[in-house]
Amino acid sequence: MNTVFSADHQDALQEFMNISMGRAANKLATLLDLHITISVPNIRLATDEDLARLQKSEADYYYTRQSFFGGMDGELITLLSRLGCQQIVTDLNRIKGDTSNSINIEESILDISNILSGASLRGLCEQIGVKTKIQPPVLFEPSKQPLPISEWKLSLIMEISFLVEKDSFSARTIICFADRELDRMLERLDELL
Repeated sequence: MNTVFSADHQDALQEFMNISMGRAANKLATLLDLHITISVPNIRLATDEDLARLQKSEADYYYTRQSFFGGMDGELITLLSRLGCQQIVTDLNRIKGDTSNSINIEESILDISNILSGASLRGLCEQIGVKTKIQPPVLFEPSKQPLPISEWKLSLIMEISFLVEKDSFSARTIICFADRELDRMLERLDELL
């Protein structure tokens, strides 16, 4: 693969992702009535170190993954900080009308992941005119279910951090395109530029 990831590609993707992630963060902020800050998207070609580091934060984060296919193929990986997550889950369940003390943290983590990551990818696809189907997220543990990093050797990592200051909660989303899809994505960007 002769992938050339130019500064123009990076700028365009940062702008598209800023818009998409901003919408997703706003949706969660409105739902929870909290202030959410997002970082400027960090977009780069994945290195072996990036992919190895993804699998080594299990003590600090819950992990979800969502496959996507159709106009683009790949996988969303979302890391939700364990710190503050319980309060976010409590707030989300309260809004859903569940006032019991039996909080289903797994279901709520999947809801939060879908709002932040799934909505963000859908927004990106809308902006670049690509129809992609996104599977629901699933929880996983990298120590028990290793990521398919061999398939992502020449992938693009788009990393965005969400911070809910009140609850010391943060989330990171990484969009890994299957390497056969990266050239198609960049060609689509070239058409739009």
